[in-house]
Amino acid sequence: MSKVAVIGATGRVGSTAAARLALLDCVNEVALIARPKSVDKLRGLRRDILDSLAAAQKDAEIIIGCERDDYVDADVIVMTAGIPRKPGQTRLDLTKDNVAIIKKYLENVAEENPEAIVLVVTNPVDVLTYVALKVSGLPKNRVIGLGTHLDSMRFKVLIAKHFNVHMSEVHTRIIGEHGDTMVPVISSTSVGGIPVTRMPEWEDFDVEEAVREVKESGQRIIETWGGSQFGPAQAITNLVRTILQDERRVLTVSAYLDGEIDGIRDVCIGVPARLGREGVLEIVPIELEEDEMEAFRRSVKVVKEATKEAMEMISEG
Repeated sequence: MSKVAVIGATGRVGSTAAARLALLDCVNEVALIARPKSVDKLRGLRRDILDSLAAAQKDAEIIIGCERDDYVDADVIVMTAGIPRKPGQTRLDLTKDNVAIIKKYLENVAEENPEAIVLVVTNPVDVLTYVALKVSGLPKNRVIGLGTHLDSMRFKVLIAKHFNVHMSEVHTRIIGEHGDTMVPVISSTSVGGIPVTRMPEWEDFDVEEAVREVKESGQRIIETWGGSQFGPAQAITNLVRTILQDERRVLTVSAYLDGEIDGIRDVCIGVPARLGREGVLEIVPIELEEDEMEAFRRSVKVVKEATKEAMEMISEG
């Protein structure tokens, strides 16, 4: 049984994720973390989650807090705190404010809990996963970003609808930046075990339009609903369950590359990774078609440039 801490628990994603994480059989304690001025909201959220647990006949301890001691001992620390994206903003527009928040909460976590796993959700997630890795002092396998996990699921839904099959029959993933330069890996996409490009309906599937829809999904949700909530929360729950139950599933997350793919190093970006109780057990060294690799390299360049700026912000204080 494990403790999970959700930093930024009063936000849309944080609160929904906390409620879902509390229902996991492998979790017996959830720490709801927010700023001191949000303590009353935390109390209300705690009561609401406890009611949901009662209805589900699930027992778990729900604690609230604003101090480091309340979350630093958790098995998994989920970072959702940050300035949310507004209509018209890109995820990279959020860098300056959210770098400071990451640093505040995660600096030197390894000194107190070297076994912790940090899951970064705050945007720009690839950049901030790298920042979290550097400021926390944790090894590279223990700092993971939500990355393109949800993007891959969104793409999977579109493929399933087009080919009129159950979602479980589709195997696909999107790699690269969780943002405008994300890359669909068509070369390894299959439907019912059959390469998607050999399916009779393939010629009618507009890949560019599907990827555009995935890219714009978050912005459309912001414009109409106010912000993403349930999708990211379930994606977080998927990853935490996979880690705590040592399921060793291959999921697409933002992870630190050290030459596993095309010799690319020193960047956190969306790639297939085998996940378990130690975090990232292995980066899957996938082979891509040349056009996919070129697109991935471009995505890496964008993320590296943004990451460099973020680290300069930290060095400048």
